[in-house]
Amino acid sequence: MKRLFALCLAFALCAVPMTAWAAPAWPSGVTIQADGGIVMEAGTGTVLYGKNMDHPYYPASITKILTALIVIESCDLNEIVTFSHDAVYNVEEDSSSAGIDEGDQLTVRDCLYALLLASANESANALAEHVSGTREAFADLMNQRAASLGCTGSHFANPSGLNDENHYTTAHDMARIAQAAIQNPTFVEICSSRTYRLPNMKRAPVEKYPDGFPIANHHKMWNRNDAAYYNGAFCGKTGYTSLAGNTLVTCAKRGDMTLIAVVLNGHLTHYTDTKAMLDFGFGNFQSLKISEFETTYTSLDNDMTIAGMTAKDTISLDLDEDSRIVIPKSAGFSDAVPHLSYTLDRNAPSNAIAQVNYTYGDQPVGRSYLLLGGVGGADGSGQAADGTDGGQAAGGSNGNSGSQAADGSNGNGSNGGLAPDGSNANNAGPASDGSNGSNSGGQAADGSNGNGSNGGPAPDGSNANNASPSPDGSNANSASPASDSSNADSGSGASGLIPPGGGGGKPGGGSPNTATSFKIPSNLAAVLGIAASLAVITAIIVAVKLYVRRRQEAMALQRRQRRIQRLEDIGYSTAEFERIMEQYRSSTTSSYTPPGKRSRRKRFPFRRS
Repeated sequence: MKRLFALCLAFALCAVPMTAWAAPAWPSGVTIQADGGIVMEAGTGTVLYGKNMDHPYYPASITKILTALIVIESCDLNEIVTFSHDAVYNVEEDSSSAGIDEGDQLTVRDCLYALLLASANESANALAEHVSGTREAFADLMNQRAASLGCTGSHFANPSGLNDENHYTTAHDMARIAQAAIQNPTFVEICSSRTYRLPNMKRAPVEKYPDGFPIANHHKMWNRNDAAYYNGAFCGKTGYTSLAGNTLVTCAKRGDMTLIAVVLNGHLTHYTDTKAMLDFGFGNFQSLKISEFETTYTSLDNDMTIAGMTAKDTISLDLDEDSRIVIPKSAGFSDAVPHLSYTLDRNAPSNAIAQVNYTYGDQPVGRSYLLLGGVGGADGSGQAADGTDGGQAAGGSNGNSGSQAADGSNGNGSNGGLAPDGSNANNAGPASDGSNGSNSGGQAADGSNGNGSNGGPAPDGSNANNASPSPDGSNANSASPASDSSNADSGSGASGLIPPGGGGGKPGGGSPNTATSFKIPSNLAAVLGIAASLAVITAIIVAVKLYVRRRQEAMALQRRQRRIQRLEDIGYSTAEFERIMEQYRSSTTSSYTPPGKRSRRKRFPFRRS
């Protein structure tokens, strides 16, 4: 019985929802030699690993990622850039250059290739002057754009990244900048190129370079012929100055994850540090599509208020299809904790009403937007944009449940009687303006229909019974005209939203042409669930009892067969065994006295001498 009880208890505990075990720990174990670094998932912004990621360092030429992003967002790629004397010569000696000279004219596209592949400082200066007039004005634009991306520890003083004590950034900020840059297809196309040829350069005459002056990408991790090649790497930027040390930004994609690795103040280990961080990210984390796992927020029941909007029955919500979370491979989706927020960020879609932020421990791991997919009651009421589906068009054709057109055409109803103001108080008697009432509802002075029994007009002219007009003059309850003079079926307004207690026109607020969905109350569902659990537990108990009984019978049969075998071994037949057992049973039945103490060892009733 103890085993049976334990089995039933275990099943009951499994059937009742309980708090899950603690989520697996966030992976660790990666180390880098650089002073600062980070690896971040690009789609969600989840930081997988960071070392001094919010400490400021000099960025060197990885600055040009932000420069290129601003130029692409501000210019047409075919605009002509003229290189000034200051743009060409106001650079540090022996710094990176593409050989462009004063007076050269290149397109913005050519300048961007020189900027991102050859890391040309003269190109950075010329592009800054082309966009903002001066490098200083462009630096202000850089700081504004960085702040808009959420950068909090950066300040940029020039477009190239050359040494300046007021020019610094953090690994986290550079990851945010790269995250924005790789969302721009033009940036990715240029930055991921291995080579390019610059035309029309004084120092590269056509006679010597008929196809243009060749330049090559300095980044090694997507060069298959280089030892630093990394499978999946597709974009990034190198950097170096005497003060900044080695800096490197690398973007790599495998499967559903795109990672951004940033190294600051590296010590000739920037490629190995980057590889270590990327391997750590791809090896220990997974990206999950939220809409394939989350079901909590896709249906809200009666009279729920969301962002000030109240639903008659059910609000249809959709989760953003592209949203994901990034969690350890050893974890499940349920280990991420959702937090509903009505504060929307600047990236929220126009039909978003809330967002769900997910955390894993204290670590943000992703978010999704709740999108308003469709609004209406369970009876399917709600108005389409063109006034179809039972609503009344602006031309004045009839809708169901007594809706009235702007031109005074009739709603449905009968049994008319005149209210004191000449409007119909009881269904379909003509009002003073020739329009009909509907469903026992008096008509307001503004021509909108009342709804409800014995509905005389309120002092403001609207019907006192469930017929108060909405701010746009339409009736808030059934049979009210929408703002465009077209009524929804069962009186829903143009927005499709119905106030608490709304509905009308017919009992239940439904229309003849709409389907009705069946909803099981939550308390009934809970009772059914408990009943089902008890039925399953009962079935298990019965099955266990049957199993125990059959096992006992089988063991008794085995004991009998063993006794017969022993008797046959000492010369007794089966018939003799049966006779002896019968004598034994009859003798013990007639002269049985309860034993004082049961002996653990059972003696055979006879033994052959």
